[in-house]
Formats: sequence, C-alpha cells, structure tokens
Amino acid sequence: MPEEIPMFGWLATHSRSACRFAAPTVQRRWLRVAPPLLAECLPLLGDMLYVSGAETHASPDVPPGWLAARRELSPLLQAHWLAVAGYVGDDGPREWLECLDRHGRLRARLHLLPDTDYLAWDALPAIGVPDVPPVRCGWLPFRPAWACALRLRVRRLAGLDVLDATSAGALSELGRDLAGRIARAEAVPLHSASAG
Repeated sequence: MPEEIPMFGWLATHSRSACRFAAPTVQRRWLRVAPPLLAECLPLLGDMLYVSGAETHASPDVPPGWLAARRELSPLLQAHWLAVAGYVGDDGPREWLECLDRHGRLRARLHLLPDTDYLAWDALPAIGVPDVPPVRCGWLPFRPAWACALRLRVRRLAGLDVLDATSAGALSELGRDLAGRIARAEAVPLHSASAG
C-alpha cells in the first residue's frame, strides 16, 4: 500500500514551486526620433494614457519654435529616443512608448488604450530610425508623477507650435478600466487634462 501524505504536508513541501510565476518579459524596440516630428504625429493617436515623470522642468532641449502648454507635456518635446515596448500578460497584450531625452533618461510613457487609433499607433515607429540610446539608459529609475487619459494636439500661437492636450473623448469602459489599472500600477493618481 502506498504511503499516504497528508495534504498539508504536500502543500508545505511543494508550495514554493507551485506558487512561482515568471514576470512577463517586456520586449523593446529602440528608435531615434526628431522631437518636432514626434510632436506633430502624436495627435494622430487620439485617446491614450500619458504618464510623465517627476522631472518636468523647463529645458534648453525643447526644439526651437516649440512650446509645451503645460509642464507635464514638456518631456514629449525633449524625446530623442522611443522604446516601443510591450508584453503579453494574464490580462492580454499591453503596449506603450517610452520617451527618453538626449541623455537616455526615461521621461514619459504613452500607453495604448482600446480607444487609441491603432493604425496611427502602428505607423508611429516609421518616423524614427533604429538606434540604441546612450549606455546610461535605465540607470536612473523612472519616477512617475502624473497620469492622464488625454488627446494631444498641436496649435499655432504667436508664431510658435504649441503642444497641448485635451481630456480624452468618451473612453470605452474597457479603456477607463485599463487606464485606471495602469495608473495604479504606476502608483500615481489619474488626472483630468482640463483640471491639470
């Protein structure tokens, strides 16, 4: 007769291997971009979730003739590299863009939502050229500070191109849920573009 092992004993001896899970592997494709061209193309994406980092101070890296309507948007005008990132997790695929400045510091993330224009999202990498950012990329941790479901726009003001944002249109229930989950994962509150 085979030896009987109590269930509790089996769990105690096997729980480590049974409870182990692997974090999803994030795939990244690096692109060097021109900040003005990126700023002109971003409004085509429609509604998306934007997460900016804590460093949103004014910088001489903003292209001449450009202005950010609010400081949280300035990292987009300083982006010299994009990482097209994504993974497939338990809740399905997730994609985002990481915006890095000329020194390779991660400054902002743009997250794909179900309400984003998928054709414009897929076409966006065509504005860049494959290139790897400086070696120091990733040395400094990204500290998210502001998240907002928004729609970017570019307008002219006194001879300047102004990158501005409005609140996202009527997001789908799935889009609102995903934006909330991403904001919670980034540990930042979800703001309204109009409220700031």
